[in-house]
Amino acid sequence: MPLLKLLHFAALICWCGTLLYLPALVAAGTRSSDKLFYRDHAHLTRLVFTLIGTPAALLAIGSGTALFLRDGTLAGWLIIKLTAVTGMALCHALCGVLVLRVERRPDRRVTYQCLTLGVLIPLLISLTLWLVLAKPF
Repeated sequence: MPLLKLLHFAALICWCGTLLYLPALVAAGTRSSDKLFYRDHAHLTRLVFTLIGTPAALLAIGSGTALFLRDGTLAGWLIIKLTAVTGMALCHALCGVLVLRVERRPDRRVTYQCLTLGVLIPLLISLTLWLVLAKPF
């Protein structure tokens, strides 16, 4: 089963990378008034979200669930880690909402929401990594 763990790590790296990149990508799309740039940028943002981020999130969550079920681990740190992963999934969904909002109409107020996500996502990723490596509870 090392291949399952490898799949989990690879999917997690791709998912976390897109989670870190998406708020900045969405915010950058609201800065230009050029229609051609805006159309191409909105298309790129949607592609990153739908073709890289979402499949990686599904693979990471699915393979993590399979690892959890295989090992039968149940501890306090795991419950907190799963809560942090749920927060990451909610941030992923919020990034999708921002992608849709910017596609419909570019709005500079989205930048503040992207900044909030840009701060929250690294905190959740760091918390998850610390909980997995330290297993404090």
